[in-house]
Amino acid sequence: MSVPSNATLQVSYIGYNTQDVPVGNKSFLNITLKEDTETLDEVVVVGYGSQKKVNVIGSIASVDSKALESRAVPDVSNMLTGQMSGVTITQESGNPGQDAGTIRIRGVGSFGATPSPLVLVDGLPGSLSDLTPADIDNISVLKDASSAAIYGSRAANGVILVTTKKGKEGKARIIYNGSVGMSQATELPELAHSYDMQNFIIRRLGQKPIRLR
Repeated sequence: MSVPSNATLQVSYIGYNTQDVPVGNKSFLNITLKEDTETLDEVVVVGYGSQKKVNVIGSIASVDSKALESRAVPDVSNMLTGQMSGVTITQESGNPGQDAGTIRIRGVGSFGATPSPLVLVDGLPGSLSDLTPADIDNISVLKDASSAAIYGSRAANGVILVTTKKGKEGKARIIYNGSVGMSQATELPELAHSYDMQNFIIRRLGQKPIRLR
């Protein structure tokens, strides 16, 4: 790798703290990453309550509300794109009201039944399309059989556990989230005016077209 002497390399890996290393005049770098203990202390929701991530044996991924609210997309399912390993979201349509993504957890785990994962909102079956990012506190995804076995055959394609925000003691808080976007067409068709349409019909009839003075 060829980099300038005043450059700084940023080294990162899942489960470890990101480290910035100045290059300087060094031709060989020995970099040791430290384990991210804060990630292991995160609380994740499981089928029978909540645990610290360091104590969880099954394959569980989680994302909090801060990561979701920072993404400006119309549907909660599309907000999970790229947030968790093994979770694939495909958006099949961009029409209003039909922009929800299709979620697959480690591919399709059952045949003959719906391949979609089981979605539970505060312990009850629900849909991500009925939620807004401001209502969500945490989302946990149970990806393997050991973590999703408590839900039986309905969890053959994984489980998505959604925990919504609850009221807290203290002063009332009002939060407003808004977004504005603009788009421009890459190419606009040339439309025919009434004058052009009239001459087109006249030519088809074999007559002389009309000319404007």
